[in-house]
Amino acid sequence: MTTRAIPAHFTAEQQRFMAAVRDTRRHLFLRATAGAGKTTTLTEAAWHLDVRGVYFAYNKHAVADLQPRLPERVRALTLHAHGFRLLQDLVAGPLQVQDDKARRLAGLILQAHPKLQAAAARAWTLAREEHLHALTEDLAQRVADRVQWPGAPRDLMELIPLFHEIGAGAWDVEGQADFTDLLWLPVTQGHGAASLPLALVDEAQDLTPLRQAYVRNLLGLMPGQDPAGRLIFVGDSDQSIYMWAGADPLALSRLKTAVDALEFPLSVSFRCPREVVRYARAYSDFITPAPQAKAGVIEHIPAQGATYTRGDVVLCRTNAPLIRLALDLMAQHLSVAVTGRDLARRLREGLDGSLPETFVNDDVTELVRAYLAPLAEPLATRIADGDLGAKRAMTELQDVGRCLRYLGWVVSRKTGEGTQGSALQVLGQLCREDADADVLLASVHRAKGKEWPRVTVLYPELMPMSQGNPTEERAVQFVAVTRAQQVLRFAYGPERWAAQEFVSPGILPPAPEAVMPVPQPVVPATLPDPVSLVPPCSAPGVPTLPKRPVGGPPVAHLKDPRRSLPLLGGTTPIPVELLLDRLRALAEEDRQLLRTWAADSLALLRGVEAGFVGIHAGHLDLFEQAARQARLPVPALFGTGVGVCVYEGPLVRVRLARTVRITKRAIRVALGEQELRFDRASGELLDGAAPLTPFIRAADLSRLQAS
Repeated sequence: MTTRAIPAHFTAEQQRFMAAVRDTRRHLFLRATAGAGKTTTLTEAAWHLDVRGVYFAYNKHAVADLQPRLPERVRALTLHAHGFRLLQDLVAGPLQVQDDKARRLAGLILQAHPKLQAAAARAWTLAREEHLHALTEDLAQRVADRVQWPGAPRDLMELIPLFHEIGAGAWDVEGQADFTDLLWLPVTQGHGAASLPLALVDEAQDLTPLRQAYVRNLLGLMPGQDPAGRLIFVGDSDQSIYMWAGADPLALSRLKTAVDALEFPLSVSFRCPREVVRYARAYSDFITPAPQAKAGVIEHIPAQGATYTRGDVVLCRTNAPLIRLALDLMAQHLSVAVTGRDLARRLREGLDGSLPETFVNDDVTELVRAYLAPLAEPLATRIADGDLGAKRAMTELQDVGRCLRYLGWVVSRKTGEGTQGSALQVLGQLCREDADADVLLASVHRAKGKEWPRVTVLYPELMPMSQGNPTEERAVQFVAVTRAQQVLRFAYGPERWAAQEFVSPGILPPAPEAVMPVPQPVVPATLPDPVSLVPPCSAPGVPTLPKRPVGGPPVAHLKDPRRSLPLLGGTTPIPVELLLDRLRALAEEDRQLLRTWAADSLALLRGVEAGFVGIHAGHLDLFEQAARQARLPVPALFGTGVGVCVYEGPLVRVRLARTVRITKRAIRVALGEQELRFDRASGELLDGAAPLTPFIRAADLSRLQAS
């Protein structure tokens, strides 16, 4: 046994854990909060064990940093690198990992159904990652949600076992393996079973069921095996943000129970200053600040007009705001990097599927909608039945759609025309792994395990996502705020900024030496500039967030001459700048009724100098609801006729109508037993057009106008 001493600077929590590492043979679980020094603690544990082992890190970048810190008898590897070595020993020549194996098998199995192949490939990959040999109806539905399967979910119950069989045959006969096979094949075929004396596992909360099974197989800890090795794993359920990607939400507790591990806490964060810890405690009461932690800086700022400099990192819950901001920053001659290979791949697929070789700016929205429509249709049907999984999948699909539109618009905005090649080129400039870029932009998920001096959380109001798993969404918020080492900024959208509805902090645990309550500093009520909430070092109390002045701001009351659905003259005050932003967005919609109403409203607001104006909020909400639903209509798949968009509950469906007569002014169609008359110029009803009444979609209207 090693005689190495436990480092003197270790906290009491670290020392208790190290004593168990050194003095027992038990499996151990270290629950470590953000910035608690878990990697330092786990690498130190390796020095106190005299057996050969592997330190399993989450990615190859961590591996490169870890190996110099470990003894020679412990090798740092990713799980997949270890699996590669196992499989390499089983083949005669060099093992070639074939990334397209799932897609090629899908092409063989579903040769007559090309539109199903991409989703089928994703479904097989997901089934392996979740260690599913067969699917029940419930599991088939869950897999279908996750991969945006356009067919019947029950079909996956037959397809997945068939993929397993053919995939195993492709390995046995031809040595074909993809990235997921590096773990799947050893687990299912028993390669490397009980071959490892020691496994140190980092970020264990993000282990999928397949990855858990792989580690247990190596240690001889699967059912029916003779235990051969010791497991020491580190993780934090408060940072479990990969449930959507197959991570087991109960991974830590399942693993702890399965191997009968002793649990030890590591709750002190050395990364985050006190104020950042206080905000983090709104999502986890496990994290505590280090005794000598600095106060730190919290800023609340409006996203519109926010400035960024070299070294800034921007995090967001979804990708579209990051793409849009990155394009704006590029125009300001700042170098940017939007991280995420999966995002880059998904957007490349989207650009290839939605944009032709050449296109015009005005067609971008319709081209993207046409690409998304067949993916959205089965989701929309299930959303109407209250399916939350489908609602989340739809949100992700719409996020991709917004990214594609931004890319299409930016390359065609100047001349009115663009090319797919130029959009792909811009995507390549944005989505890259470049740590030296002036501004780094990432989804919260991509920021996991990293830290920076100055972090901006863009649109924190996007969290939590209502359709997400509440536990996972809380973890996402926790990860977002705990990336900052010095300065944490929250950059709000116009509506949230106008309402002064800011992210709320939690409460710090009392300092051991504190015996008297500390007075709370008061932040001024006015908020003309970004708000820095930095309590003095001697007063770590909770600052009061700014509020509006008593009585409210002056509100302009304007007349609106429109008899039907006027905007102005109501009793609801709204900031003029916020109202202008919302109306400008409506003015860009495809449907003419919405554009005209927004344009007329903007004209009525021209020259208004007041900060707030009274409106009929319900009328604005109605037009915005109509716009949201009309952006992604559910298409009619079969038949011919005039496409009439009809509002049905939360959806807009395209119904095919029979043309009765077309005149210079009107288009008369028969929709079922109902006859409707539409304005030939606008596609709106001639009698009683309103936000939620039927209209003729733009593509059909252009064809009819030309006839």
